[in-house]
Amino acid sequence: MWGPKLSNNSGNDHLHVGDGKGLTISNITHSKIRSPKHMFTLSNILHVPHIKKPLLSVQNFCLENNVFFEFHPFLFYVKDLMTKEVLLFGRSRDGLYILSESSTTSLPQFFSSTCLSTSANVWHRRHCY
Repeated sequence: MWGPKLSNNSGNDHLHVGDGKGLTISNITHSKIRSPKHMFTLSNILHVPHIKKPLLSVQNFCLENNVFFEFHPFLFYVKDLMTKEVLLFGRSRDGLYILSESSTTSLPQFFSSTCLSTSANVWHRRHCY
């Protein structure tokens, strides 16, 4: 399986990481990222308190928002799938590509909406933070 492996253990949902350890998912939510040119959807965000860095499923972000990522050694672009227009960009730091407020706009970039139960249909929960 590509991407994070999820399981349900006695009503407590877990995200399984590379070493096989199951980390508890405390809640699942949705959010949006606003840029000057586009509003991006983030569905099924997993809040996993023991993960120190927010992680994003690039494939799911692309599928939900009809975009693609273009990665370079020290920066990345998020482009519209049809027009190839740059909608977001960001830089890398400490070996990770960072999606930060400066990637979008000076306005608040995240706003939360619905929080879902962690027990129903967890296999399709895709984004992690």
